[in-house]
Amino acid sequence: MGLSYEGQNIGLFGGSFNPAHAGHLHVAECGLQRLGLDQIWWMVSPGNPLKTDQTPYAKRVDSVEALNLPPRMRISHMERDFGTRYTVETLRRAKKRWPRTRFVFLMGADNLQQLPKWKNWREIMETVPIAVIARNDTRPGAKTSDTIKARLSQAARQYSYARIPESQAHTLANYEAPAWTYLTPPLNALSSTAIRQKRTSPR
Repeated sequence: MGLSYEGQNIGLFGGSFNPAHAGHLHVAECGLQRLGLDQIWWMVSPGNPLKTDQTPYAKRVDSVEALNLPPRMRISHMERDFGTRYTVETLRRAKKRWPRTRFVFLMGADNLQQLPKWKNWREIMETVPIAVIARNDTRPGAKTSDTIKARLSQAARQYSYARIPESQAHTLANYEAPAWTYLTPPLNALSSTAIRQKRTSPR
């Protein structure tokens, strides 16, 4: 973590990645293409406070490596190295460690709905710009209203004044927080839950 990355626009893509799959890569590629980013760092969470059933950290890192990340994407161990457990703590440390780097935090639409459950969620919104990326699950029986729910969620309503139009998403990193945008890439049906269920189901 010794490099400065001064003046760069870096996307922070955090998650449990339990396991990482092509759907996650789909989200990251959308962020890289649409947000004017120099790099995306995949931040594998050592332990998600909202999830109790976690595969060991090393295996989840391996699942990201198995995606053969394209250029300008890499795995970051900052949460493990910082010893942080909550996103708000990680963002504080990252901004202090790289004060001249412009960070954008990437999250799926489902996380925007859950954001008020996160520790100091308003501080998260007010620390770095945020890109919310639709990743609707199109499998039979999946909820098709997740995008609508995200747009009507508490966080979206409370920070509606700070929303940047999708057409201006490429400028998001230049804004002071709070600032966020909602991206709607082509949908991808993969989910970590479905992959884990497939692995454990009888053949």
